[in-house]
Amino acid sequence: MRRRKKTDKLLVIITIAVVVFISTTTYWVDLVIPKDIDIESGLSFGKKGSSINLVMFEDFKCKYCKKYANEIFPIIKEKYLDTNIIDYTIIPVAFIYGSKPIANAAIAIYELQQDQFFKFLKIISQKKAKVTTKEDLIEIASSLEGINLEIFEDFLEDEVFNKYLKNNLSYAKKIMPSFEVPTAYINGQKVDIDQILNKIEQTLNHQELTYRMND
Repeated sequence: MRRRKKTDKLLVIITIAVVVFISTTTYWVDLVIPKDIDIESGLSFGKKGSSINLVMFEDFKCKYCKKYANEIFPIIKEKYLDTNIIDYTIIPVAFIYGSKPIANAAIAIYELQQDQFFKFLKIISQKKAKVTTKEDLIEIASSLEGINLEIFEDFLEDEVFNKYLKNNLSYAKKIMPSFEVPTAYINGQKVDIDQILNKIEQTLNHQELTYRMND
């Protein structure tokens, strides 16, 4: 009986060790090996076809996505998007309770007046932003320039982007061994959120050095 208990205990320990090993290996593989990410259906900004492509998976209601939007993205926008240096793609998902109306509104803004998208995102990402109803979203849209409110309201009412968001979520879970948002990929390689700016600079410097050596 004691021998059986020891055997069972050993099997449990081995099983846990295998799970930990697989999880750790998967994590490092995800960081090291670039992925071929389909960006054609994403929300695209910046320089199309740039040698640097930053892909962000985001849920616009996620508090960590809002933190990224408030603290890191403004620097990315100023240094690399407004200067047309990088190709920037957002693949929106909506899995948090109450996030689908916000995501539908954001995509509607992108479709109706793309240059107002980041203004919309900035408003809904503020800590004190009141975004709980469709009326709140309509009020925000009305403060932006060039938005056809009639079409915008139809988009919200019909929730026309729900299928698109569902497909994005399935794709994100397929891409990521451990799904989470926000998640960043630069040229297909996963990058920690707080390392995005450093990685962009490193990639730019490497590309410049390679160009000089080949010139």
